[in-house]
Amino acid sequence: MARQINWRGVLSPDGAGDGRAPEKVVWRPGTPLEPPRSIIEAVRVMQFAGALSLVEIVRAFLTRGDLRAAFVGESRAQGAEVGAADLDRIVTLSLTITVVYAIISAATWFTMARTTRQGSKWGRWVACALLPVALGVFFGGLLPTAGLFSRVVPVVLLLLGVWALVLLWQKDSSAWIRFTTAPEE
Repeated sequence: MARQINWRGVLSPDGAGDGRAPEKVVWRPGTPLEPPRSIIEAVRVMQFAGALSLVEIVRAFLTRGDLRAAFVGESRAQGAEVGAADLDRIVTLSLTITVVYAIISAATWFTMARTTRQGSKWGRWVACALLPVALGVFFGGLLPTAGLFSRVVPVVLLLLGVWALVLLWQKDSSAWIRFTTAPEE
């Protein structure tokens, strides 16, 4: 078998020929059809955020005592006398809201990861629309209750959402979405 020699230089077929560095190649379909790295990373970020949303349920029940103490402190600061039964109802309601929100959030993250992997054009726009919603929930729900961990998780989820959105708008991701919505023969 003969050995093939590839000559590199100014007149190389893979170079610009004028001394400039070759331009970065945008994602092109291959065989087998695989999404670009930016899409795969965005999917992984979204799946991790979905799992972190489910961890929020466990965190809520583990810090139930801290939540109750925070509600007691708030009621005392406002000068209100709240009975034990009322505090139990408030804590139960807060935990119920946390669980429902975490399940909806995780389902949304996993659905967005699946649609992103499939190359859905609307998935990217829905992700853009969900970011302001996440910002509103983040700033509206960041109450000084239940300790440091309950404040760290929303910050991490917000950063993961921004990171996934940045990955979805890279050139390779755009090329993948264009190809999957209107394949070129």
